[in-house]
Amino acid sequence: MPGRPPGGSQNRAGERGAIPRTAPTVFRPPIPEPLVRQVRACHPEAHVSLTGFQIDDRIHLDARRAAWLPLSRCLAVADLHLGEAWVRRARGQLVPLGVVDTTVSRLRSLMEAYRPERVILLGDIVHGALPLEGIREAVGDLVALGREGVRIHWCLGNHDRNLPRQLERWGWSVDTAPRVILPEAILDHGDRPPEPWSADPAAPGWHLHGHLHPALMLDDGVASRAKVPCFLIARARPGRPARVVLPAFSEMAAGSVVDRRGVPQGLGPEDRFDGAVACLGPRLLRIPFEG
Repeated sequence: MPGRPPGGSQNRAGERGAIPRTAPTVFRPPIPEPLVRQVRACHPEAHVSLTGFQIDDRIHLDARRAAWLPLSRCLAVADLHLGEAWVRRARGQLVPLGVVDTTVSRLRSLMEAYRPERVILLGDIVHGALPLEGIREAVGDLVALGREGVRIHWCLGNHDRNLPRQLERWGWSVDTAPRVILPEAILDHGDRPPEPWSADPAAPGWHLHGHLHPALMLDDGVASRAKVPCFLIARARPGRPARVVLPAFSEMAAGSVVDRRGVPQGLGPEDRFDGAVACLGPRLLRIPFEG
């Protein structure tokens, strides 16, 4: 068209009758600040392990959401939440039942890899001890693991209050206890106030527990974000041993986000942790928290 500038519009802003152009308004909801940006830049290759992370000679962390205590040849996992889909359906939530629960099979794979003398389940073994066939089958598969020459300790959590009674109704006998004390660590679910602790060198130096379902929000500073399960680590403090919190072994657990200071969601600064080890599929990423 004659008189029309190349690539322009005949009806430009400033001309008579022109409609000024303005940039469209884009609404961006507030997004919580991620814990880590530029993961590759912040954490060198030395901080990333293929499968395991050794805290010291007493505790090794496995990317498959487990802890290995080699001195006692003990394998620990937390928060299995067996039968969660069945429990939520029974409570009226529309949860599909066709999803295969791999919790017990993943635990069996860990047992085959480590060949432990004992396995400690750190509470919330079931999501709810209801008399439902799906829950009975899952618990039965777990009970069967204890018949393979490995002692399994069932440390009961807040979701397991009715589990002993239900196990009795199903005709199964297992080793239940509120906690297990080993030479190197105290292991329990973590939903009760901690027992008084002695700084005596002969006392267990670590407290391993679950309950918190810790998770981290990671992103690359551009567009990718991911919520990943993690281990939490805290140094010993007066009256309290060093701690390791295990991630939920259940893959259905949403996870409770830990902030940049190392404080899990819903807790206060007195419960601050010093660092985390994030589970990134088959890899582990060590992440220090801000002081």
